[in-house]
Amino acid sequence: MFRVPSTVRMLEWGCLLVVGFIVLYPLFWLLLGSVKPTPASPEFTLDAFVAIYEAEYMGEVLRNTAVMSIGVTILSVLIGVPLAWIVGRTDTPFKDYISMIAILPFIMPPVVVAVAWAYLGTPRVGFVNLFWKWLADTKDPLFDIFTMGGLIFVMALSLAPYVFIFTVTAFKNMDPTLENAAHISGASQWQTTFRITFPLAAPAILSGALLVFIQSLEIFAIPATIGVSGGIYVFATQMWRMMIGIPPNFSHAAAMSIPILLICGLALWGQTKALGRSAKYTTVGGKSFRPRLVALGKWKYVALGFAGTYLLVSAIMPLLTLIYGTFISNRGRPPIPEFLTFDHIREIITGDGGAVILRSIENSLILSFMGATIGIALSAVVAYFVVRSTWRFRGTLDFLALIPVAIPGAVIAIAMLWAYIREPFNLYHTLWIILLAYITRFLPFGVKAVSNSITQIHEELERAAAVSGANWGVVFWKILVPLAMPGIVAGWIILFVSMMRELSASIMLFSSNKEVIGTILIQLYDEGLFSHVCILSLIIVILSLGSVALVRWLTKQTDVEGIT
Repeated sequence: MFRVPSTVRMLEWGCLLVVGFIVLYPLFWLLLGSVKPTPASPEFTLDAFVAIYEAEYMGEVLRNTAVMSIGVTILSVLIGVPLAWIVGRTDTPFKDYISMIAILPFIMPPVVVAVAWAYLGTPRVGFVNLFWKWLADTKDPLFDIFTMGGLIFVMALSLAPYVFIFTVTAFKNMDPTLENAAHISGASQWQTTFRITFPLAAPAILSGALLVFIQSLEIFAIPATIGVSGGIYVFATQMWRMMIGIPPNFSHAAAMSIPILLICGLALWGQTKALGRSAKYTTVGGKSFRPRLVALGKWKYVALGFAGTYLLVSAIMPLLTLIYGTFISNRGRPPIPEFLTFDHIREIITGDGGAVILRSIENSLILSFMGATIGIALSAVVAYFVVRSTWRFRGTLDFLALIPVAIPGAVIAIAMLWAYIREPFNLYHTLWIILLAYITRFLPFGVKAVSNSITQIHEELERAAAVSGANWGVVFWKILVPLAMPGIVAGWIILFVSMMRELSASIMLFSSNKEVIGTILIQLYDEGLFSHVCILSLIIVILSLGSVALVRWLTKQTDVEGIT
């Protein structure tokens, strides 16, 4: 006899279909687009792959991408691991402040860090080089930021916090048994640190390193600002060149996206395996089981100096550059009262070019608000079924919601163009295609935030409501949602700030009158409008820092791990 599916089961299937559609539908067209000359072509061919990998520029792009990603990963580990060890395992003073220092570049959008260092490190008129020329009485610059070394340096400043966040948790929650045994056997503190502590944290370090590797392939703003200015093209910027060509080369961009997708998927698989192994090496216990802190003695000041240097180059110098550019009358003048002005701010508000900037801010706010609201609503339902349901397909739902983590923003943009450039879902040249890209890309962040909150809620209240006759909708809306509200609000703000700072997908999907903050920022930078770039960058920083501060306040988090 036919059984009518329950309301909950229908919702589960509906949720699976929605998530499956927004994630898999664009990927299907991306794969299809890589073997079709044009979106309307009935033919299937591998000509795009052949053309891409026989192109003269491809060898250089592959080499640049490999050198950049490997270099960024290594440097991020060299920055993030010592900072995590200082915070998690030493008696260094001001560790709470060091913890905040370590994640500041994580909060600041990459485009802001890139633009600031482009102004700081320009060989001829960069502020650091000008200071060096004056200090050393020379005409030679200290360094050129528009090189592969400069690109790796700026990328590592933005991505090192990923290594820090993963590793500091492992250091803090590490089982001290083996370390205690080493001390009893006569090993010195430094021998124990290098032969026991760091090997035990290796899975977490590897997990953070692999995530940095994925992100280095994904980020567009820094290669577009630092790399392109120095003639260095990587996968993300090369795909952008294909998309802005006349005519845009959709099939070649799709063909180039496939190997990136596979590489990122493999790295994500390795990152998941490494993170799973790290659970075998760590434990969360009471205070009596916490590992002992390393007494650094005079070396604690070296640790403070290391953290302070990172803060200086990753946050203070970029922010001071942006503030200087906002209020200085002309670039290069000293920041004294007679050369300070509010004219640039008034120009953005009342000038002709200001209308475009204000429209981009409005578009970003609308897209981020709508995207965060729709995204967190979908995330809440997905998280509930993943955490609470006994449905046999909940693992599939969880996997589908996780897939976008392994898809670079540029690849999502190419997939969206192939999927939504035709009927019945023709969204090209609209804000809707950007909104859908945002929701798809950042869905995993919302699911994680809400899942963590639901996991901490005991099922007894839900069971009591069900026994009292409440249906699923009542239980979900009146019991679970209020209890999970801190996680839902935190997830909404994380989605909001992530969408406000997004550039990789936006730069390929925007059109006339559909600009967002990131795309206008890149255009202003290309036009050399120094003060306008600084003002818009400060707006992004204020929105980002304010949102994260609100997350910490709402979730009552005082530790760095709590914001992610």
